[in-house]
Amino acid sequence: MAKIGEAELKNQIKNNDFSNVYMIYGDEGYLKEFYVKKLKEKLVESAFADFNYHHYDGKKVPLSEILTDADMMPMMSSNTFLLVRDYPFDKSKEDVELLKEYLKDVNEAAVIVFWFDNLEIDTKKNTKLKALEAAVSKYGTAVELNRKTESELVRLVSSKVKKSGCTIDSANAQYLISVVGNDLKTILNETEKICNSLDGGEITRKTIDLLAVKCLQARVYDLSKFILNGKSDEAYGVLRVLFAQKEEPIVILAVISSCYIDMYRVKCAKASGQGEQSLTQYFNYKGREWLIRNAVRDSKNLSLENLRCAIDVLSKTDKKMKSTAVDKNLLLEETVTKLIALRNG
Repeated sequence: MAKIGEAELKNQIKNNDFSNVYMIYGDEGYLKEFYVKKLKEKLVESAFADFNYHHYDGKKVPLSEILTDADMMPMMSSNTFLLVRDYPFDKSKEDVELLKEYLKDVNEAAVIVFWFDNLEIDTKKNTKLKALEAAVSKYGTAVELNRKTESELVRLVSSKVKKSGCTIDSANAQYLISVVGNDLKTILNETEKICNSLDGGEITRKTIDLLAVKCLQARVYDLSKFILNGKSDEAYGVLRVLFAQKEEPIVILAVISSCYIDMYRVKCAKASGQGEQSLTQYFNYKGREWLIRNAVRDSKNLSLENLRCAIDVLSKTDKKMKSTAVDKNLLLEETVTKLIALRNG
């Protein structure tokens, strides 16, 4: 078999060409869950699910027990389906070897899916996980489903909008993503909601501002824009709304800090002669390329020294929030005041 991507997995499911073992991992949670459900729908006959569908919490059930169940023949169906969630192969070399032995003489009537939902899989750093991926790729199918790039998300939004009878241009699709965040499930839900509200027609920036629910990052980004423009009243207004919505001050601080770090990286990239697009080689901006564009625009009138001072202010506030009992909302208000003062020279 092989290690494949989303397109190949989709074709497998469409053509009923299934492997006996799957390893599904990556950093895109929505896609992982979506394709696990698709496999279950195809392979489990609902009338006999009680007999032929088995779901395991990998942290509670030993692999030996799971593989014993996998050797059982299905009842009134062509196969059994075993779904194993977050099995800690990274903790045991013996479990990897045990699975290898099973795969050499696999029960052809069983399909085992190892779904890594919350457990991070890094096959480059962990030799046990690398061996697991190699074994599954040899005898079955390993599927890595990662976050999509911004251009992929734009195409996805455009396709969904078109199917709903609406239209949207690429610039507004990018803007929608920047407003709702790069979580795929949220993007699809917000796109569907807007299309249902319009019932045909064009999705404009005004429509998005009116109907889309802003993610925390987008709301804090508005706060950062007011800080950078020296608009204190507007900045404190956004801050009050965030406090009223019970957003954690330390999370707000983290997002503000990320805005300044993005701008600092852009300035450093330009100073080195590489250009801001080189940042995608060194940092994880996948699906969030708009952050680089915003940082380029917002840092035009800021010096590296100004950004260093701002990051120092943010770093000291972060330390205070985590090590003292001082009111965190008050600390955040003081920090916003200092950042505005820095911006105004």
